[in-house]
Amino acid sequence: MVRSRSDGRRSPAVPPQRAIVLAVLVMLLPLASCATMFNGTTQLVPVTSSPERAEVFVDGVSMGFTPVELTLRRNADVTVDVRLGDRVRSFVLQSETQGAMVGLDMVPVGLMGGIIVVFGALASGPYDESPSAQFYVASAGLLGVSLVPILVDFGTGALFRLRPMEIVAVFE
Repeated sequence: MVRSRSDGRRSPAVPPQRAIVLAVLVMLLPLASCATMFNGTTQLVPVTSSPERAEVFVDGVSMGFTPVELTLRRNADVTVDVRLGDRVRSFVLQSETQGAMVGLDMVPVGLMGGIIVVFGALASGPYDESPSAQFYVASAGLLGVSLVPILVDFGTGALFRLRPMEIVAVFE
């Protein structure tokens, strides 16, 4: 498909600058989810007991004997029972949002937002009659870049952490 420009000359339907914008955005998006990169989607929770060799259950499923390190999903509350004979110590690990990670997710917005504004202006400038086209391209890009890191980290569970971060069961 070929589009006509205002001077009567023909230009390609998809300018090469738009392909560059898309390629740059696709390459940068994986770098935008800080919590997923730094924290991962699971959390290691060490479980110890005094005395040792107590059996550890996570939501009713045996996970071994103390000392043990549990690998748990960050985005779900978990009940951990530590049993020694007929005695049981129960712990509830609660999932909470890491506010610092939400802030880190917003850092790439400045860098990538600037890139989107520049490439958006280049991509739409000579091919569009309307001067507001750059504004719409830049606004849509900034909105997308602002939401993607937070949505990725929320969806993977990396935006959360389990508390307490360590379990110590004492049987006296």
